[in-house]
Amino acid sequence: MKLQLVNLLLFSEKRKNLLLLLAEEPRNIDEIPDLLQISRISLLPHIKKLKEKGLILQNGDVYSLSTTGEILVRKARPLLNSAGIFEDNDSYWGYRKLDSIPPHLLKRIGDLKGSQLLEPGLTHGFDLFPELIDNFTDSSKVMLLFSFFHPLIPSFSLELAKKNVQAQLIFSRDSFDRLSGDFHDTGEKIMAKGNASIFIYEGGPLEIPALIAVSDNALLLGLFNKKGRFEGQYLLNFEPLSLAWGKELFEYYRDRSENVLSMDSPRPFPDANGGLSDLK
Repeated sequence: MKLQLVNLLLFSEKRKNLLLLLAEEPRNIDEIPDLLQISRISLLPHIKKLKEKGLILQNGDVYSLSTTGEILVRKARPLLNSAGIFEDNDSYWGYRKLDSIPPHLLKRIGDLKGSQLLEPGLTHGFDLFPELIDNFTDSSKVMLLFSFFHPLIPSFSLELAKKNVQAQLIFSRDSFDRLSGDFHDTGEKIMAKGNASIFIYEGGPLEIPALIAVSDNALLLGLFNKKGRFEGQYLLNFEPLSLAWGKELFEYYRDRSENVLSMDSPRPFPDANGGLSDLK
């Protein structure tokens, strides 16, 4: 695809939005201005330019993408989604450690499009994330990774296990040591449930995200800042594409973690999936 055509799409918000709109379905000229929330007069020059470049076709009052236009939009959409992610929350992404996201998933960061940035509230300063409680306790399957330790994690994990939620939990070595030391009995109760398994990531706690949480219908992602601190900010997303992305990120670290046999002498199971290989 010629750089000229890519620039035609990227360097004009109106042209970009028009092409993305027509990628959904052909549109009548009378409805396009309202859908894009721009005037017809300001729209017409962009339609003219896109027609000249062979990116859109006109049939009476109806406009649609040409084959070239369809290819351009399909190729450019991942880049546009990625740019949109950083633009929507530039103050967040600009200060995050992104090396905990493997390259193949970093290339697909646009899959997190539509994420809400949630800030820690004063009333919840010492509570577990309210969104974690709301979106995970009624889920049938959950994947949770904690690089840090929160004193409510053990009781929350036990609640999930008691509800027969298919749960996989990854802890950093430091956070597991807290669990096995200060909350040993709770950890044993979690492991006694056949539907829950615990993993330990032996690398440094800053090598992994601060939080990965994936349920049937929600993704929570927390990343350390560039100074290695977790500020309680995290992204919440309900889109299927983002859930699949979060699941892949969790599985990436699960496959590099050890499955715990007991709270006293953790060592890896032969099966890295801990008997829950069907958890999807």
